Amino acid sequence: MRITTQGDYALKCILRIAADGPQGPVSISRIVDKEGLPLDYLEQLLLKLRRSRLIKSVRGARGGYLLNVPVASITVAHVLRAAEGEIFELICDRKKKDGKKCKGSEDCVLKDVWKNLKNKIETYLGSVKLKDLLKKTRCTVT
Repeated sequence: MRITTQGDYALKCILRIAADGPQGPVSISRIVDKEGLPLDYLEQLLLKLRRSRLIKSVRGARGGYLLNVPVASITVAHVLRAAEGEIFELICDRKKKDGKKCKGSEDCVLKDVWKNLKNKIETYLGSVKLKDLLKKTRCTVT
């Protein structure tokens, strides 16, 4: 498991959209200004969030981004998956360069440890809702 800046920035981005969205579409320049995120990087993240259908874009002079689903139904896990793909990839299931899986994958005593850890992490991240983060964050509607 590795949460990268992509996941962190995607969460900051979608929190800004959730906080400011009730006033209308949130422009990319507003997100850049308020969150201090690099524009070129943000464009890529917004595309990923849009492709995952968490946000939608609105064209035009007053265009920008809005949540596509209710904030109460979006979790940290949803955003991380959209930005980074698999949250926790099991080492046992990864293929090596030669195309083979781990030699001990059938009878490895550690496999259950990694599976249980994966489940706990994904359960926790799936329980953290954006609406709860908005209550705790400095993202204010302005």
